[in-house]
Amino acid sequence: MKQNITLMKALSKTFRHWEIHMKKCAMEVGIPDSYRMILMFLSRHPGANQMMIADFADRSRASVNQNVKKMIEDDYIRKEADEKDQRYTKLYLTEKGIEKAERLRARLSRSDARITDLVGSAKEQEIIALLELIRNGLKEEQ
Repeated sequence: MKQNITLMKALSKTFRHWEIHMKKCAMEVGIPDSYRMILMFLSRHPGANQMMIADFADRSRASVNQNVKKMIEDDYIRKEADEKDQRYTKLYLTEKGIEKAERLRARLSRSDARITDLVGSAKEQEIIALLELIRNGLKEEQ
């Protein structure tokens, strides 16, 4: 007999499986999972700083700083001094970083398309609307 679970439990379980899937995709592309969000953010926001990445990824600045240092060593990103204020640095993907970000985006897009095929476009839009409603409700709770 199928056990009844709450909506939030179902969302939590689904999110956990999506996180596991994204880690697997990062491995397939050949990057540590800890680089994934930074690569994807910088591919969309070239010249961003570490604080912007930390805010987006909901990670500590220390964690982002540590990953940025590793990613510079591994030639995925590079730093440039801000031309207006030399105390700040901007981050950019290197050619290697761009290539990995493009491969990861393509891999995740295939996963998104598979899920859309599974539920159908109309249901997908309904699910998105419901998730937005839930997210806004959770924001009010905070």
